[in-house]
Amino acid sequence: MIVLNIQQAINYIEEHIYEELKPSDIAKQVYMSSYYFQKLFSLLCSCTLGEYIRNRRLTLAKDEILYSDKKIIDIAVRYGYNTAEGFTRAFYRFYGVTPLAARKRKCKLESFAKISVQSLLEGELGKMKDLSKRGYSVQDNGAIYYTKDMDKTSKWFEDVLGWYAGIDARNEEGIATYGCVLPFPGELVHMQVADFNGFHMSYGEPAKRAVLFTNVIGIDKLYSYVKENGWQGITKVKEQPWGGKTCEVTTIDGSIITFCEQM
Repeated sequence: MIVLNIQQAINYIEEHIYEELKPSDIAKQVYMSSYYFQKLFSLLCSCTLGEYIRNRRLTLAKDEILYSDKKIIDIAVRYGYNTAEGFTRAFYRFYGVTPLAARKRKCKLESFAKISVQSLLEGELGKMKDLSKRGYSVQDNGAIYYTKDMDKTSKWFEDVLGWYAGIDARNEEGIATYGCVLPFPGELVHMQVADFNGFHMSYGEPAKRAVLFTNVIGIDKLYSYVKENGWQGITKVKEQPWGGKTCEVTTIDGSIITFCEQM
């Protein structure tokens, strides 16, 4: 029933994408409170309600820029932007190119498709099966990780360490300002299947030093996993006088994560 309700809300968004969309109005379509609806939406769709609406509008705007001769300012207004500057910043943040440049170069840009909740859930089941490929598990984590490009950093944690990253807040220009990184899908925390043992990301200057101390089981497999993913910024596993093993990974931001396995 919940899956059907969220899909119904998505259908409503798509039908009213050119209009002002308030969370409270969308939630009313499925007889939920705005707070509860937005929590469920983020849980099931792996993005916030605001992100979904913005990304869908930018995708539709992209199509009009590439395949019509409409003025860019008219397209911007059609999709809820009051100024060409604001639209250009959001478009560039999403696609890495300005609307005018995209039109002139006839760029091939990816689209953010309408979400099918059922398909997403089936994909998450596949992710759970991938956990065994890492060969190591994280016991605990902590602290706050600072980065100025949370999207790039999130992808690094996913591609190199096999973790799961989610961005929960962005500013008006689309810059990510807060997110979480977990060693397993965040849905397990929301469903109270597992405790939170990841860390928080925040927008800020990355620290070029050790920022996280993480206990794991299977540190040798961690080392092999990172190497197999093509990342060279990892030290060899060392046995310590106190009986454990450690290694350090330098992230894409230049920060250092120390991994430790108690023997």
